[in-house]
Amino acid sequence: MTLLPTFRYYWLLLLFVAGKGFCQENYSFRWYTADNNELPQSSIKAIVADKYNFIWMTTENGIVRYDGNVFTAFNSSNTSLEQSRFTDIFGSIQTDSLTAYNQGKKELALINQRKVKIIKKRGEALNITRNGQYFFFHDGLPSYVTIDPFEPYYIKLSNGNIFFIDSKTIELCDAKMKSIYKIAYKNNNVFNFFATANTLYYLNEDGKYDSFSESGKSSGSLDPSIFTAKRNLFWNITTHQIFFSIKNKVYFLREHNNQLSAKLIVEFKDFEKSNIISIYYDQINRKVYLGSSTDGLCIINFPVFKSVKKDSKNSEVYYAAHAFSDSTIITPRGLIFNNKKFLDSIVFPKTVFLDEKITLALDENKNIWIARLYNVLCFLKSTNYKKSIVYKFNQNPKVIFKDQDNTIWVSLSEDEFNNAKLYSIKNGKVSLIAILKSKITFIAQYDKDILYFGTEKGLFRFNKKERKLFFIKGSEKINIRSLFIDSQKKIWLTTYEKGFFLYDNKMFHSFPKDEDNYLNSAHSIIEDKKGFFWIPTNKGLFQVSRKTLIKYNKNKSGPIYYHQYNKSDGFLTNEFNGGCQPNSNLLKNDNIVLPSINGFVFFNPYNVVPLFPGRDLYIDKVIVDQKPVQSNDTIVLPNNFQRVSILIAYPYYGNPENLHIEAKLEKTANSRWERIKNERSISFTTLPPGEYKLTIRSLSDFDSEYVYKRILLKVPAKFYQTIWFTILNYVLLIAFIISLWYVRLYYIKRKSIKLQQVIDIKTKKLAATVKKLQKTKSNLKQEIKQQETLVKSISHDIKSPLKFLTNSITHLFENEIIQDDSKLKKHVGTIKMSTTQLYEYVENLIKYSSIFIEGKKLEDHSYSLYDLIEEKFDIFEKIAEAENIEMINSVDPNLRIRTNKKALPIIVHNLVDNALKNTSNGHVELFSGTKNNTLLLTIIDNGKGMSPELINYYLEFYKKPIVKNYHLGLHMIIELLLIIEGNINITSELNHGTAIEIMVEYD
Repeated sequence: MTLLPTFRYYWLLLLFVAGKGFCQENYSFRWYTADNNELPQSSIKAIVADKYNFIWMTTENGIVRYDGNVFTAFNSSNTSLEQSRFTDIFGSIQTDSLTAYNQGKKELALINQRKVKIIKKRGEALNITRNGQYFFFHDGLPSYVTIDPFEPYYIKLSNGNIFFIDSKTIELCDAKMKSIYKIAYKNNNVFNFFATANTLYYLNEDGKYDSFSESGKSSGSLDPSIFTAKRNLFWNITTHQIFFSIKNKVYFLREHNNQLSAKLIVEFKDFEKSNIISIYYDQINRKVYLGSSTDGLCIINFPVFKSVKKDSKNSEVYYAAHAFSDSTIITPRGLIFNNKKFLDSIVFPKTVFLDEKITLALDENKNIWIARLYNVLCFLKSTNYKKSIVYKFNQNPKVIFKDQDNTIWVSLSEDEFNNAKLYSIKNGKVSLIAILKSKITFIAQYDKDILYFGTEKGLFRFNKKERKLFFIKGSEKINIRSLFIDSQKKIWLTTYEKGFFLYDNKMFHSFPKDEDNYLNSAHSIIEDKKGFFWIPTNKGLFQVSRKTLIKYNKNKSGPIYYHQYNKSDGFLTNEFNGGCQPNSNLLKNDNIVLPSINGFVFFNPYNVVPLFPGRDLYIDKVIVDQKPVQSNDTIVLPNNFQRVSILIAYPYYGNPENLHIEAKLEKTANSRWERIKNERSISFTTLPPGEYKLTIRSLSDFDSEYVYKRILLKVPAKFYQTIWFTILNYVLLIAFIISLWYVRLYYIKRKSIKLQQVIDIKTKKLAATVKKLQKTKSNLKQEIKQQETLVKSISHDIKSPLKFLTNSITHLFENEIIQDDSKLKKHVGTIKMSTTQLYEYVENLIKYSSIFIEGKKLEDHSYSLYDLIEEKFDIFEKIAEAENIEMINSVDPNLRIRTNKKALPIIVHNLVDNALKNTSNGHVELFSGTKNNTLLLTIIDNGKGMSPELINYYLEFYKKPIVKNYHLGLHMIIELLLIIEGNINITSELNHGTAIEIMVEYD
C-alpha cells in the first residue's frame, strides 16, 4: 500500500524528533560509473530528488536522471546543449522547477515534468553588493564557487529572508533587503554555516553550534562523544539536507524547534577514500546516494533482513529450528542462534541422515526431542541437556510434534518392509495410533481435540477424544509440504510444485501464482500480527495480505499483489528451505526466523517497510519511426507511420520483480493485456486510421488494486480513407453495377433471340431423332420378347423330354439286369450322367435368362449353402471319379443364406465345372466365410492353373466386359456377379492350381 501523505509526514516527523539514531550495520552498496557505461561521466556534483521521486544528478558530461532502473543522460549528444559541464542544481522541488546552469552560465537546463528543457540564455549574476561589500551566493557544501573560507556569503531562506555573512558579522534582511537585525559574530570559516528552511546554523568542530532566526540567536550542542576526529560538512542546499562525516561514519543532521540532533545513518568503510562531494538521503526508500568526484555514484541500501550462521566464511544449510527463548532458536544439531550471531551449542549425537536435521520439538518442561537413526531422544533440561531418554523404533522418525496437552507425536517414514506409522508419547508411554500408506510430513493442531496431518498423498483429520483418523476427500493428489492454522482458524497448505491452498468449508481453494511461478515451491506460511503472510520459496521471500487472499477466495476474481524480497534485501541466498518441522518461527521478540541453504534469516516484520511501486505512471517519450514526437495524454500519429514506441517513466527503487505493469490497446484485433518488461516500453506497428485507447495499469500495493494510465492515440485518415469517400465509392460501384446489368441484359436479349432460332432448328431435328428412337425401342422390345418366348418354348420343349429321358434312364440303370452286367451298367451310367448334365444345363439356361430380368434379389427364405454344393457335387460325381478327382465340401453346414437362388447355383455349377475340367488326379475344395454381411465363397484346385495374362483379362472383364475367345464359364460367372452386385478375386499359378473367391451379399 502506498503511504498516505499524512502518514508519510508523521513518519518523517518521528525521524526528526527522535534522539540519537543507531548505526545500520547491515547495509549493501553498489557503485555506478562511466567505466561500465551506466553513467556518462564519473564525477557526481549534485544529487536531488524531484517532485515525482526521480533522482537527478549533475556531471561534467550532462545531467542524469535515475528512476531506480535506468540512468538517462541529457547532454549535447541528445539535446540542444552546446556545453555539458554542470555543477549545482537549484530551484524548488515543490513547484517542479529545478534549474542547473552549465559552465559559464551560457545555457539553463530547466528540469520540469520529468524532462530537461534547454533555455538559451545567459544566467544572471547571483552575487549581491550590499553597503559596498561584495557577497557570494552560498551554493551548499562543499562549495563550487570558491575555496576561500573567509569570503563573505549570503544565504537565502525559504521564507524569502536573506542572511549576509562575513567573518565578523551576521545580518538578517527581509526579501526587500530591509535589515531585521545585525549582530557581531566572529568566525574563522564560512563553510561552517548552513541553513535549514528558516534557520541559519554555525557548527563548530567540537559539536557546539549557534542558530540564527527571526527571533534572534540561540545555542546548542550535539553529542560531544561523536566528534572524536575532524568532521566534514555536506549541505545539499536544494533538498535542505545536512550531513557530516567523521572518518567513515556519516551522520544526518535533523532540526526540531531550532535544535539539532545527529543520526548515524551508515558507517561506510570506503567513504574517506572515495572523494565524496555530494550526498542525498532518501528516507522513504531507505537509500543513501553518495556522489564522488572521481568514482561515480554509490547507492547504499539498508536491508532489515539479517542472515546468521555459525561459520561466516562457508555456506551452511539449515532446516528445522525451534524457538529456544524469546529471542533465540535451537536446531536439531544443538546450535543456538539469535538475530545477530551464533551463540552457543548443546552437545547432541551427530546427525547421519537428512531426516535427523528436519525435525525437533520442545515440551512444556523445555526438554528437547530430536531424532537419531531409528530412535527419538528426549534430552532433559533438568540435567542441563546432558542426559536423555531414548525411545526406540524400527523405522526412521520423520516428524516430532508437541501438542497443547504436552503429548509428543512421532511420524515414522515407510520403508521397503514397513508402512508409515504414527505414535504418541504421553508421560513416557508409547502408543501406536495409526498405520498409513504414506508418511506424515507435517502435523498441525487446530484446537484442543483436533490435529491435522499432512502426507505425501493428502490431508488427514484426527480426533483425539474419539481416536479416529479421517481422510479428507479431494486431497488425494496433494503432496503436502507444510500446514498452517492462521489467526482466524483457517487451514493453509503449502505443497510440492502446486503452490499453496486454503482448506475451507470442506473444499480446497487455490490461488493465482506470481508471474514467474516462484510460489509453486512455497515452503511454508507464517502470519504476523498485522495480518500479512510471509511465504519462503526457492526464489526469495514473498509477503501477501491475508485479507486479499480471503477476498479473492470469496470472489474468485481479481489480481493478488505478492511482494517479493531477494538477496538485495539482506539474504545470503534467495533459496529458502522447507520440508521440515518447525519450518518457521515467530519469536516473542517479534522476530521471524526462516531456514535457508545459507544460514537462518532473521527479521522483524514490523520493521520491514516494503518499497511499493508508485501510483503514478508517466509517458516519458514517444518515438515514431525513430523520431521523437510530443508526448501527452493524446498522441496524434502520422497516417502512414511504420512503428511507434511509447516509453514509460516510472520511478521505483525496489526489487524490479515487484513491478506488475501491463498495457492493452483497445479497438485492435487480439486486444489483450500484455506484460511490460524492464525496458518499460510499448511498441505498435501500423494502425488503420481511427482513435485507439491505450490503457496502462500497475499493481501498486497489498490492496491488489490496479492504478491506471490512459492515453488516446489518433491516426488521422486521408481523404480516401474517410467514411464519405467510402460512401461515394459504394454509390459509384452500385451505379457501375447497374450500368453493367443493363448492358448485360441487352446483350442477353440479343443472344436469346439468336439462341431461340438455333433451338427451333435443333428441336425439329431432335424430334425426328426421338421418333426414330421410339420406333427402334418398340422394335427392340418386340424382338426381345420374341427371343424370350423362343428360349422359354425351346427350353420347355427340351426340358420335358429330357426330364422324362433322365427318369427313364435312371429307372433303367437301377434294373437288376443292368446291375448284373458291369459293362452295360457302365454305359447306362454314362448315358444317365450325360442326360442329367444336359437337363441341368437346360435348367440353368432358363434361370440365366430370367436373372437378367430380375436383377439383384435376395430370397425371402434362407437356404443351406452346404446342401447346394452337395447337389452340384452329385451332378459331377461320375466325372470326378473318371478323372480321379476328390471333391471336398468344407462349407459351414450351419450357414444359411438368402443370395439369389437362381444366380448362385449357376455360379457354383460353373466354378465346379471349370475346376474339374482343369484338374486330373487331384482335388477340388470349397470354403465359406462371412464378413460384414458378405458371403466369401472360395474354390481351390491343384490343376493346370491360369496364366497372369488370363487372370488380368478376367479381372479387367469384370470392370469392362469385352469378350475374347476364352473360357465361357468364367464369362458367365462374372456377368452374373455384375447383375447381383458381387465381386470376384482370382489367384493362380501355372501347374500348381487356382483359387477363386466369390463375394456376394448373403443376408
